[in-house]
Amino acid sequence: MSRKSLLKSESAAAIAIAAVLLLGLAFTIISVVKLSHVPEWKIDAERDYSYDAWSNMEDVKTRADIFTRFMSSDINYPYGLSATVPFSMGGGDVPVFEPSKSNGKLAVNTEECTMNITLAKHPDDPHTVDCGGVTYYSENRQYPDQVFRYENGALILAQGENSQMKRKPSFEIQKNETNDNYTVTINAINLTGEPESISSSTPTALRLTGYSIDTVLNSDVYTVADGPIDSFNLTICTHYTDAWATYLNNTAKKELEYGIDYTINSTDDYVCLSFFPTGNNYSIYVNKTVLCAELGAGGSLDIGEADDSESDEDEDESGSERIHGRRIILNKNEKGGVISSGTYIQFKNNGNSGNNNYYWIKIDDSETKLKKNDIVKLVIDGDQTSGTADMSANQITNFRFNVKMYINEKLEDEGKVTGIWVKDYSGYESTLTYKLPSYLSGTQLQVDGNTLISWWPYNDSAVNLYNIGPSPTNNNFLTMTFDTDETYFDCSGDYEIISN
Repeated sequence: MSRKSLLKSESAAAIAIAAVLLLGLAFTIISVVKLSHVPEWKIDAERDYSYDAWSNMEDVKTRADIFTRFMSSDINYPYGLSATVPFSMGGGDVPVFEPSKSNGKLAVNTEECTMNITLAKHPDDPHTVDCGGVTYYSENRQYPDQVFRYENGALILAQGENSQMKRKPSFEIQKNETNDNYTVTINAINLTGEPESISSSTPTALRLTGYSIDTVLNSDVYTVADGPIDSFNLTICTHYTDAWATYLNNTAKKELEYGIDYTINSTDDYVCLSFFPTGNNYSIYVNKTVLCAELGAGGSLDIGEADDSESDEDEDESGSERIHGRRIILNKNEKGGVISSGTYIQFKNNGNSGNNNYYWIKIDDSETKLKKNDIVKLVIDGDQTSGTADMSANQITNFRFNVKMYINEKLEDEGKVTGIWVKDYSGYESTLTYKLPSYLSGTQLQVDGNTLISWWPYNDSAVNLYNIGPSPTNNNFLTMTFDTDETYFDCSGDYEIISN
């Protein structure tokens, strides 16, 4: 008996020792991986997250440029329209080994940026634009921190004390062919809105709303009384003087000679481009695009003299706010809701290098061929109580609604879209709005994987969707179907739930 007990004890001890050795080996392997590999994986993950944040900032510039283009055109721009840019705030997590995310900080109008133009003959009468700006700060743990800045039409990358201009503003100097006169054209960007910022590791959004284009300086007014303009100063007050000094010098030296026709002085707070009286005459035209920037996906903005009574009433009645969803799924049995009249989708047809007329839109079966680079705008004509739409990352195959179709800002046709084939597009913009009244509700609503309204118990809240577009987390896919049998949306956009 004692021998058997001894054998059992030795066997148990061997098992325990083997388990301890295996656990020790496992912990050793995990420690080696965390010390040797996880930091590199963390750097790669945070770098990828920074690329996403940069892409979001590029979207800000793109939308601001589009607003500028349409407000400066001859069409009747519906002032007060908004575009929402989603931001991927935070990232850089490594599953299992380092699941925590780095934060990102998004700020509006928290850094000063102004532009002044002073004519030599009127030194006490500067023409000033309060530019404002949107700034994204990465708050990484491994990858170097970077600052992405949009101000006065420029997109700037800063790291430490150095900054570079990656996307240029609208600033041109052109020499006249017949004489030594020069034309200086500047379109400044004036971002209004209260200073605010948010630091988070969860997605947020920035809303831009177009207000107006205003004249800042037309030198023709001065030349009538004072004669030609032969010298002036352009000063930009900014924290990113390296980027602006390099850009202004590169722009000026294309037509002028440094040290003779112009010079550049800069400090840590401003950059000054000075044009000398060397026999050159300048015609100067400066406009500013006024945009309102707002963090989050709040309700309609009060801009200038716009009539905000309706938006205020909606806010009072609902007590709700609009929130951005990267993927929204709304599912309802039977018919419900409307697509609102006057809302629209817009895109640029990238065409086909081999056949520019390959893509088309049919209105009441009448086909309109699209050319490469055509800007197409489909405006909902009358509230739509039924319809369908389908599009993916690079093609639009269905948009069955009554519309007014604009191509390059010109009304081309109106009626029911009976066919559409656009296989390569970009620059998608949308104010498309769907409203589901409470008395027609009883629906399922999911946003970014979270169920906000379940099939049961029954919920009679009203649901509104705004700025409907393809879902970036669903392969840029969008589908809409609503008729007498079914109502189904799979899209991105802003939403609000209005409880009775």
